[in-house]
Amino acid sequence: MSAHDTPVRAVTGTDAEAGHRAATIGWVLMAVLGLGGFVVLTVLMAMHATIPFDAPLMDLAKPYRVDKYAWNVVSESANFPLVAIGLGIVAMLLIAHRRRDAVLVFFVLAAATAGSEGVKQLVHRARPPGSDTVVPGVVYSYPSGHTLEVLTIFGILTILTWRSGVDRWIKVAMLVFTILFVAAVAVARVSINAHYPSDVLGGFLAGMGILGVFALLSRPKPSGE
Repeated sequence: MSAHDTPVRAVTGTDAEAGHRAATIGWVLMAVLGLGGFVVLTVLMAMHATIPFDAPLMDLAKPYRVDKYAWNVVSESANFPLVAIGLGIVAMLLIAHRRRDAVLVFFVLAAATAGSEGVKQLVHRARPPGSDTVVPGVVYSYPSGHTLEVLTIFGILTILTWRSGVDRWIKVAMLVFTILFVAAVAVARVSINAHYPSDVLGGFLAGMGILGVFALLSRPKPSGE
């Protein structure tokens, strides 16, 4: 071992700690801004406030309703199939002997689903006029549970992928897929007249906040601790 080894390791350790702190700050901001924005929007919904961007965005989506079958396929891909994917994540973590992460994922997904329905019952926002796209047993519109759940589940998958040892191109591909899929589901929910754009925004904000909390609770310790 040369005399230069120790300083190199010390710098590397310092860089790792700095990166860990920066990531923690980023996740905290994501959690606070996501959940804070969701709370503000939920209060506005409970007060029956008019959201100025709803009407123009709904008008913008009208021409796409002719492809309702295609949008329904995208929309439904974010419904029951997500249950299997969520349970698959939990099973995968259990098989890998990551019991703490498995329990955390299970409770995060359960809280997201229950919380979405709870807020729906609290706000009582009706579906857009003429909407015939109602999930059985789910009457109200805000927030978009599809958007919330697809972002939460695939966001968790993306976080776990980035923290794994797989090739970088797989990590990037997972991130890009998640962004595109969440965007497609969000557009689909408005295009088939199942939700107002602000419903989708509420689901997105809640999902981002939940992902921030999950990332903080599940983050690995920096090397050397």
